[in-house]
Amino acid sequence: MLNVISWQQYRTATLLLSVTWYIYVGLRYYRTELAVLLKIRPAVQTVVPPVNNKLPVIMGEAKPEADTGLYAAEELLFSVAEPDEVGEQTLPPGPADDLLAEGKVLIAAYACSDNKSEFLSLFKLLLDNYEVFRDEISLPVIIRSLREFADSRLPFAVDETEWPLTF
Repeated sequence: MLNVISWQQYRTATLLLSVTWYIYVGLRYYRTELAVLLKIRPAVQTVVPPVNNKLPVIMGEAKPEADTGLYAAEELLFSVAEPDEVGEQTLPPGPADDLLAEGKVLIAAYACSDNKSEFLSLFKLLLDNYEVFRDEISLPVIIRSLREFADSRLPFAVDETEWPLTF
């Protein structure tokens, strides 16, 4: 039986079977890679049947409401710009500002009292509260401001030597 098949027939049959086998394997397992290689786009399969694929119009065309619309820039009214108190050099209030404010409140509280020793002892207690901020507070500057404020408001005179100069 092998004598009946020629070498030409054998080679042709082997070649055809090999090509058929590789085409089958390529299409079965490497479909996407071959489509990219051959630049064939695969068909998009949707879950929705083609009949139901057309969505009905639920919302109409968007239209502006009555009495609304665009206005020309000349018709728009703006208020006059006013500068604010905040600038590049403005710093938030710190412990020195708080000490100065509380010192002024204490001086205002003793504006009607003539008890100098009590005022000085309460002022010393106030300074003790700010002792933790002694690195941030310049006490001579604060005392100078408070002394100027107290000269016109306190009924008694406080000498420069009576004001505490350290915490």
